[in-house]
Amino acid sequence: MKPSPLPLNERLVVLDIIRGIALLGIFLVNIPAFASPIFIFQLYDIPYEYKGMDAFIDLFLLLFVQGKFFTIFSFLFGLGCGIFLHRAEEKHYFAAALWSRRMASLLLIGLFHLVFFWYGDILHVYAVGGFLVLFFYNRKTKTILLWAIGLLCFFYLLACMQFFIPAHVLQEVQLEYKVLHEHALTQYLSTYRQADYLSWLFYRLNVEVVPMLLNLPFSIFPVFSMFLFGLYTAKKGLVHNIEQNRSFFKKIQLITGAAGFTLTIILAILKLEILKYGLYQQAAIHLFTSLSGIFLCFFYLTTLLLFLQFSPYASMLGLFKYSGTMALTTYLSQTLICLWMVRAFGLYGTLTLTESTIICLIIYTLQLFFNKWWLYYFYYGPCEWLWRSFTYRSFPPLRRNRKASA
Repeated sequence: MKPSPLPLNERLVVLDIIRGIALLGIFLVNIPAFASPIFIFQLYDIPYEYKGMDAFIDLFLLLFVQGKFFTIFSFLFGLGCGIFLHRAEEKHYFAAALWSRRMASLLLIGLFHLVFFWYGDILHVYAVGGFLVLFFYNRKTKTILLWAIGLLCFFYLLACMQFFIPAHVLQEVQLEYKVLHEHALTQYLSTYRQADYLSWLFYRLNVEVVPMLLNLPFSIFPVFSMFLFGLYTAKKGLVHNIEQNRSFFKKIQLITGAAGFTLTIILAILKLEILKYGLYQQAAIHLFTSLSGIFLCFFYLTTLLLFLQFSPYASMLGLFKYSGTMALTTYLSQTLICLWMVRAFGLYGTLTLTESTIICLIIYTLQLFFNKWWLYYFYYGPCEWLWRSFTYRSFPPLRRNRKASA
C-alpha cells in the first residue's frame, strides 16, 4: 500500500490548540532577537538590561514564558512522533523510512532557515533529535521514561558544573568576554543595520551559525528529553483518553505546579537581586529559568488538556488550532515577516521590548486569521504540504473542492 498523509479529520484538535498557544509563547521570546542584538549579549553571557515598562515585561516573560513554551512544543513533537509511527505501522507502512524522510526534509528546512535567515532556528535540532527517537520507539515505556529523566538530570549536572569554576578564573573570563562583547556589538549592529544581504549572510556564518552548530550537542539534551516524555505519553495512549486519565493529569498538574512556581519564586528573587550570588548570578538565573521551564511546561500542558475538555473553553481557544495545524508555516513566516519589517523600516536596535511585544501580538493575531482563511480553502499550509510531499514521495491534494466565496 502506498503511504499517504494522515487525514485532517483524524487529527487531535486539542493538541493543535496547545501547539498554537505554544507558538505564541515561542514568538514572544523570539521577537526581541529579531529586532535587537540580544544574540551578542547571550554569546558573551552579558545581561541585556531593560528599564521602565520593558523591565516589567522582561521579568514576566522570564518567569512565565521563557523556557516554558518551546519545551511544550518539544513534548508535542515527541508525542506526534509516537502517533505518526504507530499509525504508520497500523497501515503496514515502513514507518522508519517514512519518519527518516520526514526528519531529513525537516533538517534541510532547518539548516536553510538557520544559514540564510535566523540563528535561532530550532528545526535542525528537532530533526537530529527526531532521528534519535527511532532508537527508542520500540523500547518499553518504563525505559523511555527513565531515559527522559536521566538525560534531563545529566543536562542539569553539566549546567551546574559552572558553579565549581574558581571565582578568580570566572572573573577573568567575564572581563575578557566584556571586552570582546563591546567590540563585537559595534560590528554586529553595523552589519544588521547597513550591510547588503550577501555581506550580512557571510558575517552571520561565522558569528552566528558556527556557534549555534557547535552548541548542538549540548542544546539537544533538554529538547530530546522532552521528545522522550512525549513519546512515552503517546505509547501510553494518555492523550487519547484524557477523561479516563483525569486523576493522573491532575496529580501531574499539582506536583509540577507546586515545584514550578516554587522555582519561579526563586528565579524572581535572583532576577530582582534580592538574593545575590556575585559572579555566579547569571549562571543561577539561567539554571532556574530552565528548571522552572521544565516544571511549568508540564503544569501548562496538563492544565490546558484538562481545561480544553470542556466545550465552551475549547471554543474560546479554538482559533489557535489553525496555527497549530500550520505550525511550520507559521514559525517560518514569523522569521520572514520580522526580518523584512526591521530591515524595511530601519527598526533594528531601535524598538523597545514593549513595542516589539505589541508587534508580536499583532502579527500573531493576523496569522491566526490568515491561517483560518487558508485552511478554509486548502487542506495544508504551504510548508506542511511540501513537507508531506517529500515524506510520502507524492503530492497530496492541496486545494479543497470548495468555491471561493465571501
